[in-house]
Amino acid sequence: MEWEILLIMKQAEGTRFTYKHIGKMVDREESRENPHWARPILEKLVGERHIWKQEGYYLYPTDEERAKERKKHGGVKSGGA
Repeated sequence: MEWEILLIMKQAEGTRFTYKHIGKMVDREESRENPHWARPILEKLVGERHIWKQEGYYLYPTDEERAKERKKHGGVKSGGA
């Protein structure tokens, strides 16, 4: 399921989703039985830094967002090679 979630989120990178929305997109039948099923998987992906969580929403960041975040935290150094 992790792979399916990542694929869907990567196709819509930069878009914020709720865990219920992701759950419905990946497995509508499972979502009807348990609307919270995707939340633990999403939290694991956040912990592994594959996706981000902002204000209760999950998103697959764009390359620009990732670069901006690295720069803000000092992860990117400018200069020669």
